[in-house]
Amino acid sequence: MKKDSKRGNFSSKKDAPSYESVLQCMRCGFCLPTCPTYALTGRERSSPRGRVALARAVHEENLQFTAALKQESFFCLDCRACTSACPSGVKAGEVMEVCRSQSQQFFPGSPLAQGFRSFVLERMLPDPDLLEKSMLPNRLYQRLGIQWLVRHSQLLKLGPNWVEKAEGMLPRIGAPLRQQLPELIPARGEKRGRVAFFLGCVMSLMYSEVSRQTVRILAHQGFEVVIPKETKCCGAPHMSEGDRETARALARFNIDLFLAQEVDYIVTDCAGCGASLKEYEELLHGEEDRQRLELFRSKVRDVQEFLCAVGLRTEELQPVNTSVTYHEPCHLCHAQGVSNQPRELIKTIPGVELREMDEASWCCGSAATWGLKFNAESQQVLDRKLAKVAATDAEHLITANPGCQLQLAWGLKKSGMKQDVLHLMELLGRATPESGT
Repeated sequence: MKKDSKRGNFSSKKDAPSYESVLQCMRCGFCLPTCPTYALTGRERSSPRGRVALARAVHEENLQFTAALKQESFFCLDCRACTSACPSGVKAGEVMEVCRSQSQQFFPGSPLAQGFRSFVLERMLPDPDLLEKSMLPNRLYQRLGIQWLVRHSQLLKLGPNWVEKAEGMLPRIGAPLRQQLPELIPARGEKRGRVAFFLGCVMSLMYSEVSRQTVRILAHQGFEVVIPKETKCCGAPHMSEGDRETARALARFNIDLFLAQEVDYIVTDCAGCGASLKEYEELLHGEEDRQRLELFRSKVRDVQEFLCAVGLRTEELQPVNTSVTYHEPCHLCHAQGVSNQPRELIKTIPGVELREMDEASWCCGSAATWGLKFNAESQQVLDRKLAKVAATDAEHLITANPGCQLQLAWGLKKSGMKQDVLHLMELLGRATPESGT
């Protein structure tokens, strides 16, 4: 057996799953009922324990890093449900996430594909200004009536199915929120602390109203909110696509930026961002000062986790007479262990009836770009989720992650269902009186 120093048949370059991370699997099968891809295929290699076994075989030089392992590394949703279920603490999703980096080393793709990938991951996403400029064509596409013409023609039928889905998922794009928010929002009423808000890429560009409500609610709850305009992408897309080196550079930048703010906590309203920020400590292990990594990690909170911990001021909240059901984002409930807190917040809002759905923590089939790469499989996962939503007959579907919002809103509209999708901060924002913030 080959140890980590020799890496077995993994590439000698950076980023291979450690031997210890795959050795813990007892093949007990507790993970099997939790895995969406295993439920779809019944294929052992598409189960968490099957994927871990493949990685172990590469470590022990019983298997080369094959195209099949590359496929499984990307076919895994990385929903982390198996991690929640595993009695041995095996993190199969994270093992596959690291294997995606190996996939890029063994199977780099065509020069054209490499160039496009490099531009998106290394140039566009790390640059807030360039990222905002890239959304201008989408705004013009929507405002000039081109979108209406495209959707009422047969043009989208001429391309791959994922193109039609991607276009259909596009929400109304407004002006970039980063340019609209002040750098400091004062606390309202008795000050309870000072927090920094992590302005996520997708949230600020596609769901600006969510983040606008988030900072308004934080201020209303008595917190001074610092909004560093230099914030860069959290690195989640890079880790999802196997570019851990760029993710490290982004992590170092964000750690330096936010630790310089002298705040009590670093708050995010994006489950994917929160999971990535909390994993900087592991991503930079052995490369950066351990105490700084631990300090940064100790300050990061999802906004629902944060508000539940500090206690919600309810005396000024206004009734919102409606019924809701809650879909748990995978990277909130499984990656961060934040599950009860959003429910507690919902129950605190006057007039809101929470109707629990079955399999609330089952993935919706979005999983970053998974829903486009595996379009047919994503639809099957989504259909299972929508059936559970329909059974509640709630008026609104609540979630807390932009990827989930895109997928679920598209699915509800396509299925002709009555529910709309709201981020929990939008729901709480309806109960929070305006304060001039």
